[in-house]
Amino acid sequence: MRAAILPDFGQPLRLEEVPRPEPEADEVLLQVEVCGVCHSDLHIAEGDLAGFRAATKARVVPGHEVVGRVVAKGAAVEHLALGDRVGVAWLHQTCGVCEPCREGNENLCRKAVVTGMMVDGGYAEFMRAKASHALPIPAGLSSAEAAPLFCAGVTVYRALKNATR
Repeated sequence: MRAAILPDFGQPLRLEEVPRPEPEADEVLLQVEVCGVCHSDLHIAEGDLAGFRAATKARVVPGHEVVGRVVAKGAAVEHLALGDRVGVAWLHQTCGVCEPCREGNENLCRKAVVTGMMVDGGYAEFMRAKASHALPIPAGLSSAEAAPLFCAGVTVYRALKNATR
């Protein structure tokens, strides 16, 4: 499959042929339809933020505003079906047991894994995603409209929700 790889910080992405990933038991394999470009992707590519630079895996496939179709799933995945259209955001996975996770603040999980930085993201034909963090998309919303909602949209929604408490 083709994927846009970040060969090193400050270098242009390079389109390469790489092996198609296989989902683990709790994951789905997505055929990517669209992936937005977030300013965080640019920080990752440039390596200009120390925290991002330290956490970014070598030769990462960026992208965390992903929409795709489930084409394979792990043995433990029950709530998603082949063909489902889902979105994947910044959080690839969280621990689910720490205080922030239990309080609904998983964005503050210290064990969080970040899509397109710590694990490969959506600038590829296929990508793996934790089924727990792959969210179904309503039919009335196009993939191109949905993709940016998985970063900027979630950020704005959370701010508005918290402001009205």
